[in-house]
Amino acid sequence: MNTRQLFIFRHFKILLSTYNGSLPFHHFFKKYCKLNPVLGSKDRRILRELIYSVYRLGPGWKEKSMEELFLTAHNSKEDDLMALFYQDFEQNNEQRDFVYPFVDHLPLELQIPEYYQSLCQQPLVWVRISQTNRLSFIEKYTKSIVKEEKINEIFSAFGLINNTVIDSDLFVIEVQDMTSQKVCSTFENTDNLKVWDCCSGAGGKSLFVAENYRKSKLYASDIRENILDNLKLRFKKNRLLVPKIALVDLNKKPEKINFSGEIIGRGFFDVIVADVPCSGSGTWAGDPENFTYFDVHKIDELVARQLNIVKGALRFLKHGGTLYYVTCSVFYKENFGVINTLESLGLVKIISAEMIYGFSEGADNLFVAKLCTAKLSN
Repeated sequence: MNTRQLFIFRHFKILLSTYNGSLPFHHFFKKYCKLNPVLGSKDRRILRELIYSVYRLGPGWKEKSMEELFLTAHNSKEDDLMALFYQDFEQNNEQRDFVYPFVDHLPLELQIPEYYQSLCQQPLVWVRISQTNRLSFIEKYTKSIVKEEKINEIFSAFGLINNTVIDSDLFVIEVQDMTSQKVCSTFENTDNLKVWDCCSGAGGKSLFVAENYRKSKLYASDIRENILDNLKLRFKKNRLLVPKIALVDLNKKPEKINFSGEIIGRGFFDVIVADVPCSGSGTWAGDPENFTYFDVHKIDELVARQLNIVKGALRFLKHGGTLYYVTCSVFYKENFGVINTLESLGLVKIISAEMIYGFSEGADNLFVAKLCTAKLSN
């Protein structure tokens, strides 16, 4: 190794031996770089690529030596920066050792080499652009655009190469995965209806509803106060009316919820969107550290939580109302398993359910089911 490669290798070993998956790697890496200001922007990019290439191997990377792992990112598809970094090494053309460890939890249609290969590649950065700004966006980002997908008459999704610098000064650009946009497009017209995004996160799906159906009466809640603050900022940036907000834990099955001073009781909402906490297994191509550190025994724990959240939310849905159950998981138990259980309990009727796969398009893989209330939830 030359001097620079030895320098990077030292930090590579420290990162692999100290990160344990307890928080997103990009947060850990940001803190690490602050403590090591000697790392320049190119150094950081190389290290990030090296680490992610290891995590894309899944849990099996732990059986390899540091020297073997250091060469994992050295292949014919690397970009110019990585090619320059590896210029003194012999080309690594060996087949990557990859065994998907959770195959028993996958639907049959995903037990294919194409899906496994997608986990070894960084997805595109997807953004949502209004049709009125489409041509201006194409003109500005033409060199970065890899794919375009029309979502509906209002929005288009654009897949951009990674490391694209996005400037939203000219017009509003929302980062939202293409598959997530497709899930939102399955929501029926909610104008003049009371809609509750009950696990809203930073509000990507709430924004989609608000921009498509301006007359929707929108409510949003989450268990995390800081994420709700992000939602408010995004709505203000888009010059949209901020939904009525509540901080609530649906696992506790509340009888009433305070939405920005409005007390809501049972049977209030026409539509509920439940994008529930899950394994995130449909997004592991973009967050490979979650793949490599996932504990399969957590699936049953997640399923129990998902069932409790939906049961808690159903209390507030009108009889005959609609609940959209959404996950970013590819695991059967978290998807069809949950909705089949809800139906077997007599709580809902399944109107439709599907996996929306984006792995062949450089996007995530999501599940969405449309459920109708069968009876009031206890």
